[in-house]
Amino acid sequence: MKKIFIIDDHKEISDLLERVLKKDHFDAKAFYDASSAIEAMKRNCPDLILLDVQMPHIDGIEALKAIKKISPHLKIIIITAYAEKQKSKYFLKNGAIDFIAKPFKLKDIRKIIANVLSENFCYNSPLMNTGERIIGSNKNIKNCIDQALKLSTSDAPVLILGESGTGKELLVDFIHYHSVRKHHRLLKINCAAIPSELLESELFGYEKGAFTGAVSSKKGKLEEAHQGTLFLDEICEMDICLQTKLLRVIEYKFFERLGSNAQLSSDFRLICSTNKNIQEEIQQNRFLMDLFYRINTFNITLPPLRSRKEDINLLVAHFIRNFKQDYITPVKRVSPEVLVAFHTYHWPGNVRQLKNVVESMLSFANKEELTLGDLPSFFHSDLYGAHECSKKYDDDLTIEALEKEHILNILKKVKGNKKDAIRILGISEKTLYNKIKKYEINM
Repeated sequence: MKKIFIIDDHKEISDLLERVLKKDHFDAKAFYDASSAIEAMKRNCPDLILLDVQMPHIDGIEALKAIKKISPHLKIIIITAYAEKQKSKYFLKNGAIDFIAKPFKLKDIRKIIANVLSENFCYNSPLMNTGERIIGSNKNIKNCIDQALKLSTSDAPVLILGESGTGKELLVDFIHYHSVRKHHRLLKINCAAIPSELLESELFGYEKGAFTGAVSSKKGKLEEAHQGTLFLDEICEMDICLQTKLLRVIEYKFFERLGSNAQLSSDFRLICSTNKNIQEEIQQNRFLMDLFYRINTFNITLPPLRSRKEDINLLVAHFIRNFKQDYITPVKRVSPEVLVAFHTYHWPGNVRQLKNVVESMLSFANKEELTLGDLPSFFHSDLYGAHECSKKYDDDLTIEALEKEHILNILKKVKGNKKDAIRILGISEKTLYNKIKKYEINM
C-alpha cells in the first residue's frame, strides 16, 4: 500500500482525509503539526504528503524546506485556503508537485492523488509556463480574479462577459489552471471563426462517410475535453439549431458523433464567453433562454480598459518586458508624454489594442525611451477623434493640449490631491509639478 502523510492543523480535515484514504486502500496517517510529521518521516518515509500552508509554529514553507532536506524527491501536494497564484507558484518552484484549494471536493483530491501516484505521472505545471497573465491593481479587475479563483474549485458552468480585447481568454486559462482539471486538456473553440455548418462537426465529431469529405472518423471537441475544460468563445455566434443540441448535451451529458447513433459521454467543465449583450440576443430570438440559464450558473464581467486606466502603466511595463524577449531593442522606458497620451486615449480595442500598440512601437524603436514620435500614425488621428466626440474638431489641437486637459481632469477628479494624481497619471512628483508649472494649472 502507498503511504500518505496528511499534515493539517485542522483536525476535522486531517481525520476526514485519513478515513477516506484508508477506505481507498492507502496507508494514511494524519498529523496536526509539521514537526511530528517530520520526525515520523525520519523513521518511515511516505510516498506522498498532503501539506497545509497555514499552520502555527512551522508553516507550509518551512515544512516544505525540512521535508525536502530529508527526502528531496518526495511527492508533495499543497493544500491551501489561499489559492493565490504567486503562493502556489512558490511551492511549485520549490519542490511541491501540485496544489489544491480549500474548500475542495473529495473526488477532486482523490483525482489528484491518483494522478500523482500514477507510474506514468509527469508533471509540467501550466502555472509555470503560461507567459500571459492578468495584470492590474484596479478593484474591478481584482474582483474578477477573486471570483475566478473561487470558481476554479467548482465544476459549474461559467459565462464570461466583456468587450473584445478585455482578456476573457486569459481568465479562462486562469480558471482552468487553478482547477483540479489542470492536468487535462483545455479545448477552445471560437464560434465566430468557424462557419456554422462546420462548427457542429468540430464540436460533436463525425464517423467515416457521415458527409462528403469525411474519409475517416474524427473525435469532436466535446469528446476530447473529457476530464478537462471546454471553452466556447463568442457563443452568441452559434446557430440556434446547434444551440439546441448543445443544450441537450449539457442537460443529459450524452451526445452522438455525426453519422452515428452510438451514445458517447464526456465529463468536461464548460466555460463560455461573449462580447454581445446576451439579454438583447435572447429578446431578438437569436439565443435560447434555456441555454443561457444553463451556461450562466456563474458569470464574470471584465471591465473595459477605459474604466481601469490606472492599470495602463503596469500593462505597458509588462508588455515591454515580454516583447524584449522577442525583439533586439534598446528600449528601457516610456516617456511621460506617451503615458499621458495612453491615459487620454479611449482604447476601443481594450488591452489587446494596447498590447499591439506597444509591440508596434517597440519593433521600430532604436533608442532607450519611447516617445510620441514612436506612436503609430493611426493613434494620433484616433486620439484627436476621441477628443472631438463631444467637441468641434480643432485643426490646431496638439498632444500638449490633450495632456494639459487630461492632467486638469485628473486633478479635478481627485480634488487636487497630488499623490492620487501621481498614482493615476503614472508620473513622478517632480514631473507633475513641472507640468503644472508649464501649463499654468491653478488648483
